[in-house]
Amino acid sequence: MKKIFCLVFTLLTTVAIAQNPTTYFMEGTPLRSQWNPAFASQRGYVNIPVLGGLQANVQGNIALDNILCTNGSELLTILSSSVSADRALSGLQDMNRFGIGLNMNLLGFGAYTKNGKNFWSFDVNLRADAGVRAPYEFFDFLKRGNSGNFANMGADINTYVEAGFTYSFPIMDKLYLGVRGKFLVGAVQASFNFDEFDAYLGEDRWYAHVVGSMAVTGTELPTKRLDDGTLVYDFEEFEDMTDMPGGYGFGIDVGATYDVLPNLQVSLSVNDIGFMSWSKKGTSIGQLDKDLEFEGVEVSADGVVSQPRLDLGELNFVVQEAESRTKALRASVNAGGEYNFLNRKIGLGLFYNAKFWEHKTQHNLTASANFRPMQWLHLSGSYSFINNRGSAVGLALNICPKGFNLFVATDMLLSRKTPQWIPISQSNVNVTFGLGINIGKKGLRNAKSDE
Repeated sequence: MKKIFCLVFTLLTTVAIAQNPTTYFMEGTPLRSQWNPAFASQRGYVNIPVLGGLQANVQGNIALDNILCTNGSELLTILSSSVSADRALSGLQDMNRFGIGLNMNLLGFGAYTKNGKNFWSFDVNLRADAGVRAPYEFFDFLKRGNSGNFANMGADINTYVEAGFTYSFPIMDKLYLGVRGKFLVGAVQASFNFDEFDAYLGEDRWYAHVVGSMAVTGTELPTKRLDDGTLVYDFEEFEDMTDMPGGYGFGIDVGATYDVLPNLQVSLSVNDIGFMSWSKKGTSIGQLDKDLEFEGVEVSADGVVSQPRLDLGELNFVVQEAESRTKALRASVNAGGEYNFLNRKIGLGLFYNAKFWEHKTQHNLTASANFRPMQWLHLSGSYSFINNRGSAVGLALNICPKGFNLFVATDMLLSRKTPQWIPISQSNVNVTFGLGINIGKKGLRNAKSDE
């Protein structure tokens, strides 16, 4: 099982790129329109390729210190034999979930129309998302040797390139609408699901009955024949071979902002409404229904001191006929409200986000304090409550004079970290960086910011 565990914990501990809630109320950032297409940049802009928007995020229902431990300067996972069973299992949930995402801006530019109110933009982004889930019983089996059925374990990954066009415009003085259409080109999609993983201890070894399925598109998987002639996928010979494109899709974001009062604005958007169709060509589909046996689990008074020795290749997913597949995008809902005072130099905001994973909906409520001491200098501080649990303090800085735009945001500065600078005391981690060139004057819809 070593290769399976390495895959799972690589997903659990990797920091990838996604939206940072601290940036929701930062008016000067071009990437703010990704929260809501009705949010227009203060000025026209041209992003520096790749550096125009780098956003890192990892989410889950457990903190990283529930799966990572330190031993001096050494960083260990809870599967290490050096970590006691009590320590490893103490912070786990009934079903443990982690998700990561990616949104890297490869190209981006936008401008106001002649009326100074309508705004358009075009961007190309590299996007990816991944999710992994494992029940408490799975870790209890590994650390204490207790038998169990680890149903509903799995992992899935989606990667694609997105080209989007955004247009926002006023319906009336107080109401702005925005729409963003996105054409998607798929790279790699993979999903592994174990509907049943029933493990139990015999007289001298462990036994397991495993039922599961897998589907991979965009990467060719090698095959082999077993002694009985069954054709299965050969993970031992797997190499990273990508057959682009893996599929095509379309998505749409819709949003609106409304000025309830001169100093109070509310906003609402629904993002990633759409689908990705993965082609039959380059798709590998496998089914698994097999009895396994493996040695190597030694149970002592302190827990399991060695892990089951089962290689990924022994799972032997049986090759099935390939077929095209269509999957919905991971939609999200964003809602916010901000009240400004002292001539908009200070604003207090409240932001709600719901992200719909395939097996779980993640809720986030963020309170924000926003400071604009100068027209070209914006500061934001936030605190998030993830699924009704306190999370981390977020800090953001945006420098946006006429010539350029530089912004950075993170919620990991105040958290406890390992010697490797990995924040392990929180379940959500965000880092954002962007650099672009401002062009033109501020739009009329932002004129009040110049007062």
